[in-house]
Amino acid sequence: MNGNLAPSFSSADLQRLRTETFIQHLDYHPQLGSTNDRAMQLAGQSDESFPLLVLAESQTAGRGRGSNLWWSSGGALTFSVVLATEAAQLPPQRWPQVSLIVGLAVCEALEELLSRGVPTTSLDALPAAQVKWPNDVYLEGRKICGILVEVPPSLPGKLVLGIGINVNNSVDDAPEEIQQRATSLSDLTGHHYSLTDVLVKALQQLGERLETRRLWTDEVVTGWRDRCFLTGKSIQIDNGTRQSTGKCRGIDETGALLVENAGQVEKHLAGVIAVL
Repeated sequence: MNGNLAPSFSSADLQRLRTETFIQHLDYHPQLGSTNDRAMQLAGQSDESFPLLVLAESQTAGRGRGSNLWWSSGGALTFSVVLATEAAQLPPQRWPQVSLIVGLAVCEALEELLSRGVPTTSLDALPAAQVKWPNDVYLEGRKICGILVEVPPSLPGKLVLGIGINVNNSVDDAPEEIQQRATSLSDLTGHHYSLTDVLVKALQQLGERLETRRLWTDEVVTGWRDRCFLTGKSIQIDNGTRQSTGKCRGIDETGALLVENAGQVEKHLAGVIAVL
């Protein structure tokens, strides 16, 4: 969808992304079908430098998990980051946790952006961002960011992190079902944001969270546990072969969702969630 606040990244903006973040190579397009699809193509090219950023002002065929489509309009941020997993020290057994790490980084970035210009005495009143397992970020009870982590076919040494953040796009322009469960920074605050500022901050926070010394620490586990949107809620989880219902008891140290039913706690490593 096209909106009235279509972003425009200048050459100076693109240079900021190269110099102020951990990105080694930038692939920029005014429009793409899907930044993840483009990232998957580039992941197999041996002459590329990683981490690699694929950035589009707009995408026409953004993808969510499974067969879901990612809705975005002018003023949204849509981008993908390609990581070389060996260099990033991300072993395959840790890949299911990567979306939680990305979500945690986005939460921290959004809170930093919301706090700018706010008096110190008022910081406690700001909304806290939350991770909705396994791959969304919520603010004030509504989705503001979607994350799609993919492994390129035949390239197990690469990970593609697809990220979409609602920034200046109003969900008033979205389909009705999205209006009921989504929000954007501008909808929440009434302010217009520099997309470059938001993207730089998100990438800086992601780069910090992916630093080897900070990966898989107690701080990370505490971060996603404290920010778990589903904790205490009655939910249904569908893993493709069976459905389970129960009370969410949070996220454990492995990134599994804990669901209690009839006194028994089950661990789920994947699934589609419905809040009951």
